[in-house]
Amino acid sequence: MLYLLILIAAACTGVAFYNLICAFKDIPTVRASRIMLNGTREHDSGNQNLFHVYLDKAANALSPLLHLDTVKREKLALTLSIAGIDMTPETYTMKALLSALLTFFAGLFFCLLVPLTGFMIMALSILVWFAMYQKAFDTVTKKKKLIERELPRFATSLQQSLTLDRDVLKMLVSYRRIAGPYLSQELDTTIADMRTGNYESALLRFQNRVGSNMLSDIIRGLIGTLRGDDQQMYFKMLVFDMRQVEQSMLRKEAQKRPKQMQKYSMLMLLCILLIYVVVLSVQVIESVGVLF
Repeated sequence: MLYLLILIAAACTGVAFYNLICAFKDIPTVRASRIMLNGTREHDSGNQNLFHVYLDKAANALSPLLHLDTVKREKLALTLSIAGIDMTPETYTMKALLSALLTFFAGLFFCLLVPLTGFMIMALSILVWFAMYQKAFDTVTKKKKLIERELPRFATSLQQSLTLDRDVLKMLVSYRRIAGPYLSQELDTTIADMRTGNYESALLRFQNRVGSNMLSDIIRGLIGTLRGDDQQMYFKMLVFDMRQVEQSMLRKEAQKRPKQMQKYSMLMLLCILLIYVVVLSVQVIESVGVLF
């Protein structure tokens, strides 16, 4: 009971100090921030909530305290750029660290009330750190896989276009209309880059952003086309190889399906057995009631 009273007093004191700071420093209150956030959502389809808004602000304010290694910083900056996350590496790392610390302190507080639950939440803070930090890398990996699935069709389109025209920019613009969401974003960036700068440099930047070996082969053929080489046979061989890779990937996915179906089949079997157990239990209970 004493711990509960301390909790209520601390919460009320914190709310009072927060409102006093908002009044003296012209910081918007939670209600005002929520109204502004709802107004922003009308123009933006993102799923960011008020907690993440304040967390981003705190991470941005505390980011100068972090000093990342130069190599790791460049790698993380490239990953954030590819993932479409508008944050500096320091801010992104600080946000993950703050999320883990908030979870840890929440567990520390629960240790006073329910020690076992508190220790579990404190251990969960480690998972929160890895989940928040790896989010950008997971997004890049997912994006890369989805783009690589589309590359065989992209190579086939380029092969067919080479029989009529060798204008690389025109071929990219033509395929952009039927491209998937992730590849179309990269093509938009590449097309704009080509129109404002050097074609080869734009294609190489496209290759570096995605980081796919399959795309590197396509870019190599496009650069050869820009230099005046006849790349029709090269793309024919490339399309053949990519189709073999695509078929191999499809076979691997097909092999995973029986295992997934087996898991759901076992779940259905357990549900059926549970139904029989419940029915038999009810009948036994009713029979016992009649006997006694």
